Amino acid sequence: MKLFEKYFNDFIGYLIILNVLHQILISGWFLSGNFEMISDSFIFISISIFIFEAVIRIFKEKKYSTLLFIDLAVIGNYLFFNIFDLRVFRIFRAYSIFSKLRVLLPTNTLLKTIWKQRLSILGTQIVVFSLLLIFSVVIHFLEKDLQPETFGNILDSMWYGIATLTTVGYGDVTPVSGLGKLISSFAMFLGIAMFALPAAILASAYYEDIQKRNFLVSLEAITEISLFSSLPIGAITKINSKLEPIVLPAKQLIFEKGDTADALYIIEFGSVQVEIEPPVILGSGDYFGETGLISDAERNASISVLEEVKLLKLSKESLEELMNEYPSLFEDLKQSATSRTG
Repeated sequence: MKLFEKYFNDFIGYLIILNVLHQILISGWFLSGNFEMISDSFIFISISIFIFEAVIRIFKEKKYSTLLFIDLAVIGNYLFFNIFDLRVFRIFRAYSIFSKLRVLLPTNTLLKTIWKQRLSILGTQIVVFSLLLIFSVVIHFLEKDLQPETFGNILDSMWYGIATLTTVGYGDVTPVSGLGKLISSFAMFLGIAMFALPAAILASAYYEDIQKRNFLVSLEAITEISLFSSLPIGAITKINSKLEPIVLPAKQLIFEKGDTADALYIIEFGSVQVEIEPPVILGSGDYFGETGLISDAERNASISVLEEVKLLKLSKESLEELMNEYPSLFEDLKQSATSRTG
């Protein structure tokens, strides 16, 4: 079932990308005959599949997320209005599906950073809007008699204010009075400073998130893990080359009870929950998945992400190679597996 979901989600992701490309290619072109029929059939089949997928997500997630709301809006537009082609908005769903790909890590991290910093960004934009309003009123009073057609009212003056504060400077509207030019010059410098604020907020938060999700694992980080703390530096270096870092969002299922034990997982940051009675919460420095590897059995419990987590995955083959070379590692894992199974 889990394998089917993965391939089905990938299929939906590729279908969304095909729909976006299709929308781009047919825009501005008049299709006739067979081409129009093929195009309409592709859209109809795609929307039918999207409806099926949306129904599955509603029953599975049992809640309405922002992405699901966007998907339903696109589907509803096609079924009931179809005035504009909104399929391009589903590109965010494709980002979500392929979020585990390393090439999309910066993109998804940036989107999450913007959402997390939305209040800070909104605060700076309120300040910018206030300055825009003040500047537009002042330039209106200075230029309304000289250029009534462009500065005759405050709303018209705001067009010039926006172009000046953002330093775009279209040149279609310019002040002619000396004082107006002087104030406009100050507004340009002020605009650079004010729009640098949200950029700085986003840059610092984005850098922090990227560093947190950095896929390079330091030797120091490995030595702080209790399982590897007693191993020689040669073993630590070897382990470092075999670890696969993975970042997972909250509520993500890592593996289910009954799955084949194929890897050991170490938590660098975040927390996971072992689905047993009562549930057990594991945090930074803890590891799990060793029981099935040691006993060569299936997973004896499901484990899901409690809060966003970065895991260091060590495959079964790599672990066996390390245990053969460093028997003490096997003893520690065997003792841990025995204590957890009682």
